Amino acid sequence: MIDVYDYARYPTKEEWMKICGDKADVINRIYLDNNGNKIEFSPSDFEDGYYNIQMQYWLKEFNNRAFDLIVNYTLLKYYYDSGIPDEEWYKSPGENGKSVQYFPHFEKKHYGILYWFSFYVDSYYTRFEGLIDTIYHIINIKYRLDIKPSSEFRGNVLKKLEKKDKALYKYLNSLPKNPVYKQINKFRNNIVHNYRPNQIDSGFTRTINHDGSEIITMSVGNYTTSTEFLNNIKDSLDLLADITDKIRVKIKA
Repeated sequence: MIDVYDYARYPTKEEWMKICGDKADVINRIYLDNNGNKIEFSPSDFEDGYYNIQMQYWLKEFNNRAFDLIVNYTLLKYYYDSGIPDEEWYKSPGENGKSVQYFPHFEKKHYGILYWFSFYVDSYYTRFEGLIDTIYHIINIKYRLDIKPSSEFRGNVLKKLEKKDKALYKYLNSLPKNPVYKQINKFRNNIVHNYRPNQIDSGFTRTINHDGSEIITMSVGNYTTSTEFLNNIKDSLDLLADITDKIRVKIKA
């Protein structure tokens, strides 16, 4: 057993800037200016004042959540850059008579580094989805759709948005088909609800045939490498910057 706390680290301010350097231009786009939405509330114009204050809140919430996401990204990349040799995550046959050897290139420290990398990967995808939800709240206020929060919130917003802004509706409605977004959603769903893809699963697969019979097979398991995660996360920042650009134009209109 290893003590993961022995490998917990935090980058210095100088290191922080270097870690995000390759995505700095993209990160700077994930921001919505709220200077044009000053808090003004007049009893004689109650409705406008209500929507103005609500918009101010959600723009601030978006920026705060975006900052949290970038902090999350920086920390997971910090651990990635520390070295995780998991491209070859199993070898068969393994050494010393093992039929399968997992993480054949790992030293003790790499298990600690992988733990912290995976810890921040898990929270990254949750934060990403939270930002997308915040965008739908901004749209709800901008177009005065008056949709109440629920499990069907996004879908209900889209239904009403179609009549208000066809172009934005088409863009948002197409997101689930975007390859990057599909992978984001797949990772998040598995992290939250199923086998976490940053862990090696049991290797067992259970199949039920049409006649009711069952087949259980066993393999080395499934695992997603740290590089696969990082590539998707970098792509997700690009996608989020593009979404933010689209929304920025709309809230200024």
